[in-house]
Amino acid sequence: MIDGRIGMFATWQFSLFKNLMSRLRTSEFRTSDPSLASAFVVPYDAGVHSFIDHTNGKVRLASPHGWTASELLTKASKTANWRRRGHDHFVIFSVTGYQMVGIGTKMFFMNICENCTVLTIESTPNNIAISGRTKKYWYSVPYPSSYHWWEGLEERPWRVKESGARDILAIFIGSVKTKTASSNALRRALYSECNGRSSDCQWHSASHSCTGVLNQSDTMLLYLRSKYCLAPPGDSLTRKSIFDSYLTGCVPVVFARASLSQYSWHLSPEDIEQSTVYIPKLDVVEGRVSVLNILSNIGADELLAKQEAIARIAPRLQYSVVPDVYGGESSVPKLQGAGSIWAPPQRDAADVIIDRILDQETVEPLEGFSAQRLKELQVRQKEIMETDPDYMGMAPLSRKKKRQNLGS
Repeated sequence: MIDGRIGMFATWQFSLFKNLMSRLRTSEFRTSDPSLASAFVVPYDAGVHSFIDHTNGKVRLASPHGWTASELLTKASKTANWRRRGHDHFVIFSVTGYQMVGIGTKMFFMNICENCTVLTIESTPNNIAISGRTKKYWYSVPYPSSYHWWEGLEERPWRVKESGARDILAIFIGSVKTKTASSNALRRALYSECNGRSSDCQWHSASHSCTGVLNQSDTMLLYLRSKYCLAPPGDSLTRKSIFDSYLTGCVPVVFARASLSQYSWHLSPEDIEQSTVYIPKLDVVEGRVSVLNILSNIGADELLAKQEAIARIAPRLQYSVVPDVYGGESSVPKLQGAGSIWAPPQRDAADVIIDRILDQETVEPLEGFSAQRLKELQVRQKEIMETDPDYMGMAPLSRKKKRQNLGS
């Protein structure tokens, strides 16, 4: 915990599994009788265990747990729990749906869990797995923010602040250098404009790494003083900081609609329209608009309306911290009440996810996609990636181009 008064924690951007599972364990819908269950959540983080070493944030492709998970599910497939051949099973994938996976996890998906539905922090344009994974949908759910409701919260950071409390027009925390050419071009343009108008815009550089901005805690507190938070794409379309901005009442400025539209369980088109500012990234890169001029010209009433929309939306974009007495992270089994039912005072991101897990429409088609239909959907996915303005240029840089970019 960094600042308990406002619920600020040192939350890793790839901690979806940890944050969501703690809430699932205390859900009123949980049952210890498999015969009564309409949905199953596989207790294995297929993303982090395969791709990221959580102890240091470095990439790895060894996935020993993938083989273990496959073994256990293979045994389970011989029981009544597997009566729907995985169509009622959900897997949590705490990295983006584009990330490579180790062979153990790949075999877990292809050999045993090909019918499982996947929850990930970022999915593809049409929610279809990239080639060689599952035959079901991959749904986007919010990145874990650094801000959470917890039992000691004194001040909701997303509340509408009094006039004058936000004295910074725009802010960005991050790096100019990412793994994609399109994002690099946009960030350079934003950096140039922000640097030229330091009275209106603060640009705080942070190293590009899997650990996000955990080491920028003091700087992140500036979100609470900022009216607008710039949210350009990075290695992928969305960033953890978009959700940090929501949870601190800072209006996100997005440059690709898909940065937020993919989170349709948690954000409706109306929610996004009411709570963000959208500026097409090509307009910025090609110098057709001034981002800071656009933001400066937004009236006080319009800004207030967006802040009020954020105050309404924000609680369901964060994962509440389960109190220790109910089985929270630091509790021990002997604590009275551990393992009991608990829910936060306001619906949070986990509540929305639980509702969708229990909705049978989420796992359709019940027999999975046919090989032909899956191929058609993957072709469509590729077309969107190559032609849609949001996705164009988002392919990772080749090693040669990456070296050239880093040297520029």
